[in-house]
Amino acid sequence: MGLLVSVSANVVLAASYYVDSVAGSDSNAGTSSSTPWQSLTKVNARTYVAGDHVYFKAGGSWTGQLLLPGSGASGNPIVVDMYGSGSKPKINANGTKLNTVYFANQSYWEINNLDVSNTGSGYADRRGISLNVNNGSTINHVYIRNCTVHDVTGEVRWIGGSTADNTTGVYFATGWVASKRTGGIVFDAQTSGKFNDLLVDGCTINACSFGGICVKGVNERASASDANWNPHTNVTIQNCTINQSGSSLACNAIYLTDTKTGTIQNNVISNAGTCGIEMYYCDAITVQKNEIYGTVKKAGGADYNGIDPDKGTTNITVQYNYSHNNGDGILICNFAGYDTATIRYNILQNNSRYGLYLHSASGGKSQVYNNVVYTNSASALVCYGYGSSITGTGVYTIRNNIFYSSATTGSPTTGSGITYDYNAYYGMTGVSADAHKVTANPLLVSAGSGGTGIGTVTGYKLQSGSPCLNKGVSIWSGGADFWGTALYNGAADIGADEY
Repeated sequence: MGLLVSVSANVVLAASYYVDSVAGSDSNAGTSSSTPWQSLTKVNARTYVAGDHVYFKAGGSWTGQLLLPGSGASGNPIVVDMYGSGSKPKINANGTKLNTVYFANQSYWEINNLDVSNTGSGYADRRGISLNVNNGSTINHVYIRNCTVHDVTGEVRWIGGSTADNTTGVYFATGWVASKRTGGIVFDAQTSGKFNDLLVDGCTINACSFGGICVKGVNERASASDANWNPHTNVTIQNCTINQSGSSLACNAIYLTDTKTGTIQNNVISNAGTCGIEMYYCDAITVQKNEIYGTVKKAGGADYNGIDPDKGTTNITVQYNYSHNNGDGILICNFAGYDTATIRYNILQNNSRYGLYLHSASGGKSQVYNNVVYTNSASALVCYGYGSSITGTGVYTIRNNIFYSSATTGSPTTGSGITYDYNAYYGMTGVSADAHKVTANPLLVSAGSGGTGIGTVTGYKLQSGSPCLNKGVSIWSGGADFWGTALYNGAADIGADEY
């Protein structure tokens, strides 16, 4: 006797749907690759359920907006992907919609292998892939993998400044909520609510203004212990390539706000405007193994740095990054005055203004150790400080770093708020208050030889006989150096290499 299975009339079973822009028809069932739908209108008309898959035909092209109503469930997301062989399916709103791919208050979605753009006439409030929460809920598990997002002509809205400086597509003094929320991939809490478990992995972002990947919150964190702060949680951005060279309004590459717990790793970022990776009102974020280069000033922005733990940040760890040929290598810029940034085992090469830029308010506490800061320019400084933090108390503790100039440059900025100890100085006068400084040639394998690619920096390893060997202070027992060597092999070494 066969097994009798009863299915409630209220249960909607998951299904797979196929879309082909050339051979499809909206009169088809859409449930097989041989009977695909054709239009975005047909796709948008259905409400999807947990376990559904929506497949777009490789090589296909659609003009308009993709809306996918519905939510998945924990362990059973709704998946968007491509089928067949060839180029990623293209979806371009052509500037007729603010968002090309748009989700509002929806959880448990995975979006893979799409080519998304939103190129309109002039600049407007545009995004490529946009996920919005505005109903006070927590939106869970949104994963975006292997998508290409490019040529989004979004406007730029800065938090402060003067409206007298407004120009085409660029607006100043727009305030926190309205600012910096256009770009390639944007997670945006506009009025209330938060995201949890976000992943952007393996995506390629080109020429998207304002930002490449933005996680935007509505909360301005009032203090390090603000009980009313409702941040996004568990955010990962990894293995992405972001090139912002194609637009004068393509500014930040990764802009992360109102986020607690997250990782930004293994990304390659070039030609951003203002900042490669910026964190604002964030806590417990690790930024590691990224390469950032070519950051310039764009759209009236004031900065041009590789990495910036900015206002309202705490417990930010910046490690194992290669930041080169920017204006500033790493900017520590927490004007709220309660940062606890740790900057360690990074290589900062040929940044045209400052390798390290210390610019927090008094009251912050940052540890800066075992970095190599190299410049080949007499006009660049390896470490420069400005603001009340320089004359504060115990703001920056700077140890075990190699400061190296091949052009004879100025010495690091000093002040009562900065403690230097166990650092190596070459091509400049050492800090007199550094009681354990090394001023001999550090004997790096090939200083200044780093090229494009994080794997090109082996020239910053120490040679046998280096005066930096065993001359540092133990700070991070149980960790690893830039190349993954366990700490420590004997006494601590100075620089990013544990010999």
